[in-house]
Amino acid sequence: MPLSTLVCLLSALPLLSALVHGGGWWFPAAVLMCAAAAVSALYRLVGRSSLPVPFLQLLAVTLLMAPLFASHVAPLGLLPSGAVLEHVAELLFQGAVTIDRGLPPVPATAGVKLLIALLFTLFLLSSDFLAVTARCPGMVGGPLLLLAAIPLFVGDGGLSWLPVAVCVLGFLQLLAVDMWLRGREWGMRVPDREGGRFLGAAYRAGWAGLVSGAALLLALAVPLAVPSLRSDVLHSMGQGTYTGRSEDAITTTHPLVSMRRELMSSHDRTVLTYRTEAENPGYLRRHVLNEFDGENWTMLPLDASADTRVAGELPPPAGQEPAPEGRTVSTRISLDSDTPSTEFLPLPYWARSVEISGEWYVDPQSLMVFTTEAPPTGLSFTVEALDPRVSAEDLAGSGAPRALRGDHLSLPGGLDPQVRTLTDAVTANADSDYARALALQEFFTSGEFSYSLAPPAVPQDSDPLLHFLTVDKVGYCQQFAGAMAVMARQAGIPARVAVGYTAGERLNDGSWKVTTGDAHAWPELYFEGAGWVRFEPTPAGSSGQGSASAPEYTADGRAPEVPDEPGEEASGSPGEPSPEESGRESPPEEDRPSSPSQESERPEEEPTDPAAASDADTGPGTGAGMPRWLPVSGALAAVLLLAAAPALVRAALRRSRTAALPGPAGTGAHTAWRELHDTCLDLGILWSAAESPRAVAERLVQVRDPKGAPLPEEAREALRRLAAAEEEARYAPAAPGGEGLRADLCTAVAALEAASPAGVRLRARLLPRSLLVRRPGAVPSPA
Repeated sequence: MPLSTLVCLLSALPLLSALVHGGGWWFPAAVLMCAAAAVSALYRLVGRSSLPVPFLQLLAVTLLMAPLFASHVAPLGLLPSGAVLEHVAELLFQGAVTIDRGLPPVPATAGVKLLIALLFTLFLLSSDFLAVTARCPGMVGGPLLLLAAIPLFVGDGGLSWLPVAVCVLGFLQLLAVDMWLRGREWGMRVPDREGGRFLGAAYRAGWAGLVSGAALLLALAVPLAVPSLRSDVLHSMGQGTYTGRSEDAITTTHPLVSMRRELMSSHDRTVLTYRTEAENPGYLRRHVLNEFDGENWTMLPLDASADTRVAGELPPPAGQEPAPEGRTVSTRISLDSDTPSTEFLPLPYWARSVEISGEWYVDPQSLMVFTTEAPPTGLSFTVEALDPRVSAEDLAGSGAPRALRGDHLSLPGGLDPQVRTLTDAVTANADSDYARALALQEFFTSGEFSYSLAPPAVPQDSDPLLHFLTVDKVGYCQQFAGAMAVMARQAGIPARVAVGYTAGERLNDGSWKVTTGDAHAWPELYFEGAGWVRFEPTPAGSSGQGSASAPEYTADGRAPEVPDEPGEEASGSPGEPSPEESGRESPPEEDRPSSPSQESERPEEEPTDPAAASDADTGPGTGAGMPRWLPVSGALAAVLLLAAAPALVRAALRRSRTAALPGPAGTGAHTAWRELHDTCLDLGILWSAAESPRAVAERLVQVRDPKGAPLPEEAREALRRLAAAEEEARYAPAAPGGEGLRADLCTAVAALEAASPAGVRLRARLLPRSLLVRRPGAVPSPA
């Protein structure tokens, strides 16, 4: 069983493969688990008591810390010392900082390897106790479920089917080995009714395990093969957004999930730095979302074939064929080494060429540059971008879109008609697409709307988009960008949502720094002759997203006044600071308009998402201001509750049986006898179904405590009365009454527990065997 437990835990290692990049992160964990399992297996061959096993396992793990993690400071490279202890403590701190500040997948540093090794060693020790010492291998499924939950709650990519399948197979082999060992302990099969029932139950249990495993594998595999099933909320949370439909397509995390996770990060971590020839650089785009399904903005399928591979110049922007002439700006972008690798490059718009190592592809419609491989961290590349020099006059004179390919005006039919009514009212006095776009932007930035990373929850059965636009009017860039893009399409302007970063902050050496606080989403509207143009509906400044800024061509124009609207008196762009006046974005805890105490009480509350909230953004760790100890405390509470579950169930069962006494004639005697049987089973006292109740009672009265003292006289008499009542209930023509059964049962149980050693009593309370064996049978006494 120790070796089978080791195989089970080794099969769970791939569950964390999506959270760590780099080779060899699993090796220390595998070594420590093998050592602990070997100690358990070797000691149980010669030892009588299982009590020293966990202590010997901890000793073996401690001795291996020096050669695995601190050989350069350990005496002879092997021996533990004070310097080894200090180095291991420093590695633990560094690993915790790497995990806390980074986004999955984190680099496989020595500290991260140490944390993973200790985590799996802890699970191996607990699983060895449950499966080998307590003979409850089914409870090992609890630690495995906790391991499987980590990628779902921490990472954006979720779980793929292969690691889950390997873990399930490892767990099934543990159950199969335990069933085989139990069958051997029963000895040669006897073809009678009792043995047939036992073997039949074992046969059914084995098939139930196989069917359950097959059902789990099918539940994970079928959605991978049938794309239409990927809209399920559970798969959206676990797998991210599916953006491809062919063998050349790719799968990526929903961009809005990653953006919100960055904004909610407790540390304003540097994402990238860049140097550019532009005096006032624009935003850096990573993703383009151009489909709206009524709740979410999503990406169209991407084609990663040989025809879209980046080689030389990129294709011209949509509606700009041939590519327009203009000033070309060179920008050198360097991703921070602590930033998780990204499959989509942050690029200025319009990018004409990208010099980068590796195999990259470009989407011709959106100019997104992406890869299907796992790019390294700390990536640097150079991009040549065209500065289009768009002016308000160009946009005002733009005609109807003619060169744009694809449908960028479609909206689902289930939108609330009040949204269309509001759009018509906002754009009522506008006589061109440019004027309508300005009116929509000013509708959001006129002061009626408030910026918050933790907007209030949408009431049940309320339309999120309509609730945001007409009721609470509180949100952040995700809500503002998605809502304006929807209203722009209703106004007849092709629109989509872009996700990336604002320009960031200029440093003293002339370079620019972009942090997680600069993660942003904004709408892009199409104008014939100018292409896709950025607008900024998100409030900026100290009360909004500080690094956001309205483009110059929106400040040059003037939107018409909107009649019968609360913000009627505002014209131009009141409340919208210029780029020079806008500061850095405040930390999430400081830019919320509501009470901080109220916000901290709902760190995981779902934000109001009018048009772009992702169902995948529901995992822990995404709430603003959530204490770092909260997930750890929740996991610890879950482990403690799981460990206490058998004791709680057994205590509830005993209480219900005792409360049912004396019960109807005859039934009470059976209930008391069944509870006595389960008590003996838990304490390891021999009980044979071949004996009559009277013979069982006569053997039980001979039980002595560890000091050799016999049971009290009242306990022995109580045992005999319980046996007599059981025999009368079985064989007497008239069922006897149940007077005195409760008192006799309590007396007998208390005496048998008092006669057992303290360790046996503790095991009987925490891991009662009677929960696994429901019918009286031969149970060997403990060694």
